[in-house]
Amino acid sequence: MQLTTSSYTHLTAHGRGPLTDLLKPDETREALETFGFAVTRSPSPTVSTADAHREMAVIRADLDLGEPYVPLLYRESDQPTVTEVTRKAGSDHPVFHTGAAQGWHTDGLLEDIGTIRTTLLYCVRPAHRGGRTALLNAGRVFAELRADDPEAADVLLSDTILGRRSTLPGVEREAVGPVFADLGDGTYATRYGEGRVERWHPKGPAQRAALDRALRHFRARRSDPDVRIDLLLGAGQCLIFRNDLLSHSREDFVDDPLRPRLLLRSLHTDAPRTTP
Repeated sequence: MQLTTSSYTHLTAHGRGPLTDLLKPDETREALETFGFAVTRSPSPTVSTADAHREMAVIRADLDLGEPYVPLLYRESDQPTVTEVTRKAGSDHPVFHTGAAQGWHTDGLLEDIGTIRTTLLYCVRPAHRGGRTALLNAGRVFAELRADDPEAADVLLSDTILGRRSTLPGVEREAVGPVFADLGDGTYATRYGEGRVERWHPKGPAQRAALDRALRHFRARRSDPDVRIDLLLGAGQCLIFRNDLLSHSREDFVDDPLRPRLLLRSLHTDAPRTTP
């Protein structure tokens, strides 16, 4: 992949990324190979939830993604394989069913690094205001850190440096592992995040100092347009991205009470097939 050298700068002016036709999967594959993400557009001017499920099935088939994966966190709660991300009164989920912002993260809270390789996020109805999804080319930022400060980069490769804790009521679980893992082809799998679920485990003052430098590097870079893009999905658009290579976040949003924001999300352990 070209992610360690790809720039998002020329995409950010449009705020929607490489928009491709659902019926032209070759364009989608090319965008995924170049940028790690793509946005497909439905051929229908209006879409229903049923339309969204059908079109997500088309995308899965075109890209050889297989069936959706249910994360470990939800295995015991009988969750659907395709999740509705929308406001729901009375829900105890800290993110899916609220309009609150979501910090930087990768999907699959308890999974080993690189397990969930692809995320599909289909917009049935956008919010009245807000709700942009931001993507960060975390692997490129990490490659820069390795060149500038190898000691700081090495701490992010430690198998015990980062724990991610469940915030679901009554679920006390934490998954500990590295922030990055070398895939051997010039790219790095990631579980980089800084939000309410992360817990850092540096061993001693030297590792703490190196970790602080690494996190400062990411905080300084993650707003730059060459490594970050903010996408506001419209109805009938589906964001496809490499969850194992990119980190993402979401801004808060305000709903139209009569037409609340509704996105469908599915997770996949396969990477998109990028050749016809």
